[in-house]
Amino acid sequence: MSGAGQGNRYHSLSILLHWSIVLGLMFMFASGLYMVYADISRADQFRLFQIHKASGVIMLWAILLRIGVRIFTKAPAALDALTPTENLQAKLGHTALYIALITMPLSGWLMVSASPFGLPTLVFVDWINWPHVPGVARNKAIETIANNVHWITAISLATLILGHISAVVWHKKKHKINLLKRMWWSKQ
Repeated sequence: MSGAGQGNRYHSLSILLHWSIVLGLMFMFASGLYMVYADISRADQFRLFQIHKASGVIMLWAILLRIGVRIFTKAPAALDALTPTENLQAKLGHTALYIALITMPLSGWLMVSASPFGLPTLVFVDWINWPHVPGVARNKAIETIANNVHWITAISLATLILGHISAVVWHKKKHKINLLKRMWWSKQ
């Protein structure tokens, strides 16, 4: 790494949450596509929907905690090797990721809350009965809008993630900056 911020990394809790969210997103994308498009029984589809909903609640908690940690801890300094425009693009990219990460579970929550089925979301089997958004029960119009937002956000989030990964690779190739060191544990 060269420039300001050399050797700096994110807070350890930020790193843990970042990679936990990465794994969670992989599961959520895979389970979301599988439960909608796979040729599985209604019973298996129902079970997967329940797991997906509960996992979405856990993801929401992790994302909110990640944002809180990001707000209250010091991030590594911007890199001198990057232009002010590139540093601004990185900041805007991260902001877009956070917005999509919050929109995704919130739109899912709204969709489930407005569903004509009115099924509960049970987190950790039966420990927590996650409440529905008040005032939207069995509202097909809201369910449709939330469903569309959920899918558009999924596509946007996948695109942003690909851009995020591409930026890491591009900076490694162009600037010889290993940005992964900032989001991994080290003795620096």
